[in-house]
Amino acid sequence: MSRDSLRRFAWLKAAAPLCGLIAVAPVALSISCDPNDDSEPGLDKYFLRDVTAMQELGLPVYWLGTEFTVDDHVFRGPYVSEFGAEVEGGGIQMDYVTAIDGANIGPVLTVYSRGAWDLVKDGVNAEVPGVTHRVIRVGDRDGEMILQADATRPLNAISLVLDLGDVVVVARTNSVIGATPWAGSDMNPIIDNPDLLIRVMEDLRPYPE
Repeated sequence: MSRDSLRRFAWLKAAAPLCGLIAVAPVALSISCDPNDDSEPGLDKYFLRDVTAMQELGLPVYWLGTEFTVDDHVFRGPYVSEFGAEVEGGGIQMDYVTAIDGANIGPVLTVYSRGAWDLVKDGVNAEVPGVTHRVIRVGDRDGEMILQADATRPLNAISLVLDLGDVVVVARTNSVIGATPWAGSDMNPIIDNPDLLIRVMEDLRPYPE
């Protein structure tokens, strides 16, 4: 991953009731990949900034390390926007990306404080047409998977929710604009096989492990 600014797919936040958790369409957003912290070289400086903010609140940060592999695609991160990705109420939102056919694709991992989660949880649990909720197991943790269809694809977005006590962690990913509706595989290797996201999240651990 280049240490210059990269273009990645982020999501327009859905209108109520799924505000802030279910992706509806990817748009281009520039984030920094320029790690600039002498104490922990190689990590994104805005990630380290937000980790410090979480630690000052006495809250743990969970992450997926600096890379993981899905179907031979290596996803690297975590990357955090300089601005525009703040978590209201306390938290950290990070990206893991891989380049496929010229597009940067990957899941977004958000760690919510309890207060931040209280602001969004009602929307997550709302009964909405096209959205199904599934109870899952991620390693030794209970979790919930939220699957969203839309007019163009039977599965357009996936969110995986883990309540870890002090914080709630949500991983989410979505299909890529330009994919042929209802036909063939999406460019995102995770979107057509939700179990892959469960496998990825089995490696979730406290930072800096």
